[in-house]
Amino acid sequence: MTSGFNAFIEEGMVGNDKIELVKREDVIFFAGLFESVDKELLALLRRAQIPNDLLRIEHDYQYLPEVTIKNLICILGEKTSLAEFSILITSACKQLYIPRFISKLSQQHSLKAALEEFAALLISHSTGAKVSVQFAGGKWWLVREKQGQGQDWFHYAELFSVVFLSQLLVALTAGKWQPREIGVQASSVDEFNQLPGLQHAQFYAQRPVTALLIPDELMQASINLPVPFERLLRIDEPQQTTMQVQSCFVDSLKLALKPYTSSGKLPISIAAQILNIQIRTLQRRLAKEGTVYSDLIEAMVLEHSLELLHCRSIQITTIATKMGYSDAAHFTRSFKRQMGMTPSQYRRSLCS
Repeated sequence: MTSGFNAFIEEGMVGNDKIELVKREDVIFFAGLFESVDKELLALLRRAQIPNDLLRIEHDYQYLPEVTIKNLICILGEKTSLAEFSILITSACKQLYIPRFISKLSQQHSLKAALEEFAALLISHSTGAKVSVQFAGGKWWLVREKQGQGQDWFHYAELFSVVFLSQLLVALTAGKWQPREIGVQASSVDEFNQLPGLQHAQFYAQRPVTALLIPDELMQASINLPVPFERLLRIDEPQQTTMQVQSCFVDSLKLALKPYTSSGKLPISIAAQILNIQIRTLQRRLAKEGTVYSDLIEAMVLEHSLELLHCRSIQITTIATKMGYSDAAHFTRSFKRQMGMTPSQYRRSLCS
């Protein structure tokens, strides 16, 4: 067993030059886990560094920083006992999260093909996700690689991942997969042994990755995927959007901060706090790409202002206040400096 785990290639152990992102719908899923635990949603969102407009559909941002989910899973672990935590995540995975992923899969000729398709789909939901099928030590494994061991969120996230991946295997194989050998990065397996349905699995601690053993006969066998309800009714399914490819740090930073600029300029100290990185690190990465934070955030506020000006029912004074300006005159001066015209002139130009 030890040689099998040591055979895994340890990749991705260097710092990422981009901000990891997650889809808004996944943050909503994790926030929903608190319904039976904490009714104070706004306080929860503030503590997790999530905008309080998360559930308001009129705000059209699609992504949030990955750290928001890390915060939520950590808070959930702290607020609940191990039994409560494991029951919550197991139930949510079985009833909501896993069916959502499986409904998007199409590969049925083998479990291996379905898992590889799932791994690609998962990246479209979280740029920091790294799940793969690997053959190591003469055995097949479903492997999850993640950095951050030793941080508060990591243990709860690994507990969730073991439950999620095991329930995924159970669902894809119609219950034929049974947990036998599971490797975890944690230093102790005591809590993993108490997870629902995994009491009889052999856990191994202090491994370089999280890995679940899959028998060869199951890996090569065909599977039966459920037909989504939309297909049964012959309804055209909406085009699945994939995670936008960020070619540089600035692109990923802009997507990560977009949900937080609906109220105007975001101070660099708050941005660094949200992203859980040092201010100097943020400044250094921006300088490497030839920009400074003040210019970046001003451009983002301008972009949002332009969107609001398209809506003629919103008064310019309201936009100025919403964007964090002390008055309309200050907003007008800033806007004219950047656009070469006043907000009123820009709005009139939209009709010409």
